[in-house]
Amino acid sequence: MSAAKLRDYRTLGIEPLELAPAQLREAAVLYQSLQQERTPEDPLTPVEAIERRLRADVPGQWRAFFGARDAGGALIGYAVVSRSLNEPENAHLRWTELVVSAQHRQKGVGRALLRRLVDAVGDQGDDVVLMAQTMDRIPSGSEFARRIGAEPGLDMKTNQLDLSRVDRAKVDEWAAVSPKGYRLERVDDTVPADLVAPYIEASNGMNDAPRGDLKMADWKLTEEQIRERESWFKQTGTEWWLLVAVHEASGEGAGFTEVTYDPKISHVIWQQGTAVIDAHRGHRLGMWMKAVMLKRILAERPKALFIRTGNANTNAQMLGINTQLGFVQAWSACLWQISIADARKAVGLVRVAGVAS
Repeated sequence: MSAAKLRDYRTLGIEPLELAPAQLREAAVLYQSLQQERTPEDPLTPVEAIERRLRADVPGQWRAFFGARDAGGALIGYAVVSRSLNEPENAHLRWTELVVSAQHRQKGVGRALLRRLVDAVGDQGDDVVLMAQTMDRIPSGSEFARRIGAEPGLDMKTNQLDLSRVDRAKVDEWAAVSPKGYRLERVDDTVPADLVAPYIEASNGMNDAPRGDLKMADWKLTEEQIRERESWFKQTGTEWWLLVAVHEASGEGAGFTEVTYDPKISHVIWQQGTAVIDAHRGHRLGMWMKAVMLKRILAERPKALFIRTGNANTNAQMLGINTQLGFVQAWSACLWQISIADARKAVGLVRVAGVAS
């Protein structure tokens, strides 16, 4: 491990796959405490679930981890940067997470961790854009983003459905819509070969979702990316349910919806993508798919209390469906972005003759 000096603190590189069990547990406990700050109403995330996620090693993904320790040696912050190696359309994007314990904020630790992230991507091109998400429950995140010169790219909200308050009669009604000329194909955890093409076709509908000012190109799902996601789900113990709406006449994928669930974090289900491609809109496919999925959740996930999902504030169509289903806003969020050039300035790095110094 290499370490960078900071008064009263030090930052260091971390490789989760190489950590001793006690060090891995320390990192998981820190993540657990920070997660509790975000959602204090939730039960504590089991450290075993966090450890599995830290150790998950997905093919086709590059990532770098860093930690910050105080003068007493306690781990008080972390930062992660990652990229997909199989998404050429958005090869410039680096997804980041940077968190410091509340009592250690505004002491330079965040900027020191940011410098680590900048160093990690320093040889990956001058078009790199760092992206991160903040939430209104922790205002210091947005304040830090503004101080380093990041720009808000997309305002979002996390909406939540209380499963104990669902109108089951309405869900049954919507699930029975069954638009003429379409069928639903159900997938659990692994997409069979004959559904790969329809799923990829249906996923194109996600490119119509609002992107605000994000420097993000259209997303083009591939089978390789599907298998990478399946690998991550398997390694972390996450269960993935997918519905694909197939147009009977053409065999084309018309839409999809998906949810993920970790039985170790049994109180919450995450609604992931839902989309209908343009040529098949106007048949209530979105509501149909989500109602069918919700009906299954109510029948087969008795321990789940909530479904949560993130939506752009301007995604009126999906927000409308979610509102009908009973979703309400839980918190606001924002996706931020900063160019590598501005990130270098924020941490005092100067680019000279192709080298950051």
